[in-house]
This record gives sequence, structure tokens and C-alpha cells, in this order.
Amino acid sequence: MYARPQPLAKYQPRPDAPVDQGALIDLRAFMQVLRRRKKLVMIVSLIVFAIVAAIYFMIPPRYVATTTVALERGSEQVLKVDQVVPNVAPDSAAVDTEVEVLKSPELAGEVVDKLQLTRDPEFNPALRDGEDAPVETQRNWAIAHLLGNLGVKRNGFSYAIDIDYQSESPGTAAKVANTLAQTYIDNQKESKAGATSRASSFLETQLENLRGQVQSAEADVARYRAQHGLFDIGQNSSVTQAELSSLNGQLAQLRADQAEADARLSTARAQLARGSNGQELGESLDSPVVSNLRAQRAKLSGRVASLRQQFGPKYPELAAAKQELADIDEQIESEVRRIVANLSNEANAAHQRTASIQGSLGRAEGTLASDNAASVGLSELERKAESARTLYLSLLDRYKQTQAQKGLERSNSYIVALARIPGMPAFPNVIVFALIGLIGAIATSTVVVAVMQLLDRGVETTSNLEKRLGVTVLNSIPDTKHLPELADLSEPIHPTQLVVERPQSSFAEAFRWLQTSIQINQPKRGPVVVAVTSALPSEGKTTVALSLARSAAMSGKRAVLVDCDLRRRVSNPGSGFEGSIGLRALLANEGELNQALYVDPETGLFILPRRNDEQHIQPFADTQEFANIIAALRAQFDFIVLDTPPVLTIDDSRSIAAKADSTILMVRWRKTPIRAAELALRQLETVGANVIGASLSMVDISAQASIGYEDASYYYGAYKTYYA
Repeated sequence: MYARPQPLAKYQPRPDAPVDQGALIDLRAFMQVLRRRKKLVMIVSLIVFAIVAAIYFMIPPRYVATTTVALERGSEQVLKVDQVVPNVAPDSAAVDTEVEVLKSPELAGEVVDKLQLTRDPEFNPALRDGEDAPVETQRNWAIAHLLGNLGVKRNGFSYAIDIDYQSESPGTAAKVANTLAQTYIDNQKESKAGATSRASSFLETQLENLRGQVQSAEADVARYRAQHGLFDIGQNSSVTQAELSSLNGQLAQLRADQAEADARLSTARAQLARGSNGQELGESLDSPVVSNLRAQRAKLSGRVASLRQQFGPKYPELAAAKQELADIDEQIESEVRRIVANLSNEANAAHQRTASIQGSLGRAEGTLASDNAASVGLSELERKAESARTLYLSLLDRYKQTQAQKGLERSNSYIVALARIPGMPAFPNVIVFALIGLIGAIATSTVVVAVMQLLDRGVETTSNLEKRLGVTVLNSIPDTKHLPELADLSEPIHPTQLVVERPQSSFAEAFRWLQTSIQINQPKRGPVVVAVTSALPSEGKTTVALSLARSAAMSGKRAVLVDCDLRRRVSNPGSGFEGSIGLRALLANEGELNQALYVDPETGLFILPRRNDEQHIQPFADTQEFANIIAALRAQFDFIVLDTPPVLTIDDSRSIAAKADSTILMVRWRKTPIRAAELALRQLETVGANVIGASLSMVDISAQASIGYEDASYYYGAYKTYYA
């Protein structure tokens, strides 16, 4: 209900802030504001939910079907040949590229043509509106509508791509999604087949051209060889080269044979020159005639020797034998001469053969030199022919590979999952719209509450008042109209009477607490002069002043209430203050203080009132007469309460507050603009008034208990049974 009073802090003006900053920053305070405005929040929320529900039922349902395709990471290979369009393992960029291909207008146009979507009013506004448009325009409309409702996205970081299509018809949604995926795959196959066919046609044309070039080049080589007699018999040799090689071999052999024949002939002549009969010659030894003659001679020599030994040299048969031996020797010599002659003939023949081969070799070398000169041109022709032949064979192999690939083409992607006809609409989604309604209700309610808070210039809690004014808030004065403890009263009681008739009520307790706060803030013992003021009229200032004074009187203090308000008098139920001369007469020195005081019979409170017949009193706060009255009251009373005019309406209130020991600023709950309270404090500060604090008046304790968690009234439900 109130906060414990603190020592006076000098008032510091707060920066301008149109919003209750404490409520916006403090979550609990914010929730308390919402709680206070719960009826408004409920009304706004119901309106928002009604609007969202109306929109939900007004929007035609939309169905979404999804087809998933995936890119091939590897493909089967029937033939181990290079494909015309190679299969490349996809990467992230390749997947993103295929996503764009699936969203291309060309692919969408093929789907429109396949499904004849120009005949569907959903895709062709001309059918819906009964208009006539060119066929191409209708097709473009259908393509644009298809692309507008098409969603293609990569499935995470995988090689899968989701194709979503949204339509008013669930069957159309599934049909378009599946047809788009199948058309995409078919296009890849057709693209590969077309590339293979184009490659085959190109290779056929090139092979025809190259075939003629190869034949022409080979014919040129053959003619050139014939013209120059360049007949190739080996990989790296011609006829002349082969002949030259053979002649060189023959010449070497003949020269060896010639040397051998010359050596044999020379040996034989040397032996004959030395007187030999040539029988030692190798040829002689090898001759069967010489061998036979030598055998006969050996036999005959033996007979001659035998006859000489037996019969002596004169024996006639010995002479005949000797003659026969001489004949044999002559035959051997003749045979040796014949052999030597043969050796000479053989040597001459060898020389002739060598000379002949030597001549042939010379001619062959000349021919070779001529052939070498001609082979330069032949090599050029052969290189051209070989190049044409190699290119022809290469293209021929590639042509055969391309022909083998026909019919084996397949796309680089495949369908993972076909779209099914959706059973529930994807939009509008009940859960999504419910969330939108909830968020909209919260946001709209928050805005409306914030606007209401901006428009509500009053203060609701003591903590907020303390933060804004920078002074101690002494307590909250309940509004008797909303006190639950007074609900059993048959007739309403004036608030000032509750102090008397219900001294144990929370209303009476508030003034006892206020008395204690005033006493604590006094620097010394003695009479206390308390000024009760407010920024504006109708803030409960006079009721608080009278109730405070009556409470002090009931507590045993000699208390007096001075009615210092020039515009409104203190009203005490059942009293007209007829026995008092009034404040005006006292200020005019027309009587004594005792004649002006009125005693409240119920509480013993002394009241220095303004009489009912006093129409107007001139400003008196700065007069010496008023100062004398205050001094006289200090001499007779312990507790002096000054009921002053509002600070912002009557200037006397500042001067009166300056003469008081303590000043209390009353702020009406939810009514007094905080700017007015701040201005009133600044005005009181300029005259040096001792403002010990502020107090909230006319507080609905039950309402404050639901919002002011920093106030004592927040716990009113726990302690309200103490009051009666």
C-alpha cells in the first residue's frame, strides 16, 4: 500500500518520456499492464482472430505436390568407348545449374504443350474472363502461371532436387510436377541422342572427304615411285639399296676368293721355282690322279729296290722297272703342271669376277644417289598419305563407336519419387493461420495497449511515481468506493468519516502510516506544520488533509486543520462551522484565535475554517498576519495541517508550503498527469519548500493489486483480513 519513507532527495526533473518506461522495460510490469488491460486485450485479440479466420475462409485452398529427381553420380557403360556427351560427376555448381534449368520458361512451355494447359481456366485467364486472345499470348500466360506456382530447390547438400507445384486442383498439382520432371529427363535423353546423331552425320561427311584424300595421296605415292623407279622392298630400303647391299656382300666374298686363289697360285709357283716337283701342293695332295700315281710309284719304287738288291743293277727287269718309274714321275709332273695352270685360271677368273662386281657396285651407287634425291619428294608424298590415312582411320574408329552408342543414351538424372495427389491443402494452412492470428493478436494488443498507455497520462504505482518524480512516495490512500472491506455497508460513508467509524479499515491505517512518515522526516521534536497540496484540483487533497488531521487527533495529538484554499472550503459532514469567526476575520485582526477555531466533536480536532458566508479572500500567504497565525498555532498544537490550494492554480500554495515544516504532494491515481506533478514539484522547489514525499490518492486497491507488484497493495489479498 505504501513504501517506507526515505530521507528527502532533491527533486531532479526527469527527461521527457511519453511512455511508461518502467512498464516497457520491466517484463513483470509489462505483464501487469496487460493484465490491467485484459478486457481490451481480449477484445482486440478476438477481432484479430475474426479477421484472420475470415481471410482463411475467403482464400481458395491451394495444393502442393512434390516430385524429387536426383543427378547421376555414375552411369552404366555397356561399351567401353568415349561418349559423345560425356557423363561428368556432378558438383554443387552443377546441381544449382540444373535447378535453373528446371525453372526455365522453355521447359515450362513444353509442359504446357504436353498437358494442353491453355485449355485449363486456371492457367488461361482468357477462358475465365471470356476474352479472346492470340494463341501465343494464351500460351505465354499459361507459362507465366506455371512458373509463378513452381518451386524448385535443392534438397539440402545432396544431389536431389525437389520440384514443388502449387495448384487449386490436387490432380493438376501432381500432374504438372510429374510431367515437368519427366520432360526434363526426356530432354536430357533427346539431347544426348541428338548429339550422337549429329556426330554420326558429321563423321560420315568427314569420312567421305578423307577417303578421297587418302586414295589420291596413295596414288600420288605410287606414281612417283613408278616415275623414279623407287620400288620399296622393305621397311627402310629400296631396290637400289638392296642391290647395293648384295653387291657389297658379293664383292667382299669375291675379294676373299681372289686373295685365296692368288695365295695358292703364288705358293705353287714358289715351290716350282725352288725345284720342287709340286707334289707337296695342297691341290696335288687333294688330286685323286696324283694320289693314284703316287701310290703306283711307291709300289714300283719298292719293286725297283727289290730287283736291285736281288739281281743287281744290270738286271733287265730292273731297267724296265726304272723306265716305268720314270714314266710315272713324268705323269705326276704333268698333272702338277696342269694343277698349277688351273690355279692360274682360277686366279684370273677371280680377278675378273671382282672387277665385274666392282663395276656393278659403282653403277648401283650412282643409281642410289639418284634415288636418294628422288626419295625426298617421295617422303613428302608418303607423309601426306600417312597423315590422311591416320586421320581417316581415327575418324573411322570414332564413327564406329558413335554408331555403337545409338540407342544406349540415358539421362544424367532420374526420378526418385513421383508426386502423389495431395489430400490436404498446403495453403491456407490452419496451423500457420492460427500462428498468424496469435502473433497478430499479440502484436495488435501490444500496440493498442501501448497507445492506451501513451494516452493514459496518469500514474498507477508508487514505484513508477517515485521513479518519475525522484522523491519518496510515502504511501497510497485507498479509494473508499472500491474497498472490498466496505462492501457490506448499506449506505455509503464519507471518506473522512471512515477514520472515525472504521478506525481499523485500510483507509484509516493509511493515515496512521502517513503520520509516522511525517514524524520520521522531522529533524527535531516539536510542533509539526504539514502542508498538503496537489498539482491540480480534484485530486483528493482536502479529503486527505482533513482525514490526516482527524487521525492525528484520534491518536491523542493536539491537532488543528487550517483551511488555506481560497477557492474551496473544507467540508466536514454535519458541520457548518457556525461557531467560528473564520480565517478571513482572523487575518483582518477582527477577533482572537480561539474565536476562529472549531472543534470537531467526534475526534477533538480543531479546525480553522473559512465560513460559508466568506465569498472571497485576498491572497494572504505572504502576509505577516498569516505568519502570526502559524506562530500562534505552533504554540498551542502539536500537529498542524495546512490544506493548501493546488500548486498550478493558486500561487499562494507555494508560499504556504514554504512556511510549513513538511510538504506532501498528492497525486491522484491514474488521473494526475505526470508532467503536472513534475511541474508542481519544480514550483515548490523554487520557494524552498520541504517536500518530504508524494502520496497516491484515490487508489483502487484491488486494481493496483493486479498491476503494482512493487507496491504493498500488490499483497492486499494476503493482508486484507486484518482490516474491518
